[in-house]
Amino acid sequence: MNYKGLTRRSFILGLSALGLTGCGWHLRGKQNVPFKTIYIALGENSAVRATIRRNLEAQTEVKVVNDRKEAIFELLGQSRGSNVLAYNTDGRARIYSLRLTNTFRVVLQNGVELLPTTTVSATRELIRDESDENGRANQERLLYEEMEQSCIHQMVSRMTHISEEAVQKGMHELE
Repeated sequence: MNYKGLTRRSFILGLSALGLTGCGWHLRGKQNVPFKTIYIALGENSAVRATIRRNLEAQTEVKVVNDRKEAIFELLGQSRGSNVLAYNTDGRARIYSLRLTNTFRVVLQNGVELLPTTTVSATRELIRDESDENGRANQERLLYEEMEQSCIHQMVSRMTHISEEAVQKGMHELE
């Protein structure tokens, strides 16, 4: 066995590990939101509601409740769209740009806006395979699901920027 090569390799791996510990990288952990509970104003069986709930509970300390006690998340609109980016030699669309846009806001039960109407969006490119129409439909569906996840992450992130002062001021307007 070659101990000299093993020692050199161990030394290099040790230096690499030491370099990573000093780079500041760490798991994000839970993000702070200035309210304890939130009501999601979407249908009880809505897939979007379930995804928002999972993300909120995984990324923050907020509890999703079934009554409008404190904060209320309202999804005001969702739209999908596509544009043709490129055509093939036969003049058929080859590359599409898919777009998903969500508009939402967060209010208190008295109507005071904690987060005014905000729009988040995601885009992806879809390359059409002429020979596989079913595959293209599945790929498009998966891309929209991925974009929805991205938009939900953006929405949760925006909620973490709501200030404690805005919540306190809005609660006092309730009285």
